[in-house]
Amino acid sequence: MSTQTDPAPGAAGRDERRAGRARRVPQTAVEALAVIVILVMMLHVTVNALLRTYFDSPIPYTLEIVEYWYLPVVAFCGFVAAQSRGEHIAADLIFHRLPHVTRPYVMAGGAVLCCLCAAGFAWWGLLEALHAFEIDKTAGVSDLIAWPPYFLAPIAFGSLTVQFALAAVRAVARRKNEQAA
Repeated sequence: MSTQTDPAPGAAGRDERRAGRARRVPQTAVEALAVIVILVMMLHVTVNALLRTYFDSPIPYTLEIVEYWYLPVVAFCGFVAAQSRGEHIAADLIFHRLPHVTRPYVMAGGAVLCCLCAAGFAWWGLLEALHAFEIDKTAGVSDLIAWPPYFLAPIAFGSLTVQFALAAVRAVARRKNEQAA
């Protein structure tokens, strides 16, 4: 049996734990939403396949629902959750060869570039979502409404914009904390 020790005792440790919990709650909510949607999608597609095969009566609009509703939720939740966990793929071909002094600033610069790209995608996605709402966009040639999931793009990329901005600030702040110590 192991005992847990507090890595940072005192007020600083409590603040760190509180900040960690504050980050985990939205992350857990996003991941839970993705898991629930995947399970519902899996059930929907399975029931549709069984009904089509054995009763020659598929669920109407299954392809459109999967394409326009389920998959965008799973994809955008995945983007946000991966960034929140720091689990995007990184190829540091030259990063480890940089001087230690410059690494935080390169990290911050990369995060700022990603922040700007995500902000651009959020803005463009918002314009597209508003347009889809105005024209009452439907899924393909069907009459199934499809405009609400268009608002997932600006929400997800807005979240990524904030996450990248925080990553840039943390990279520089971490460097300053190392210099002070």
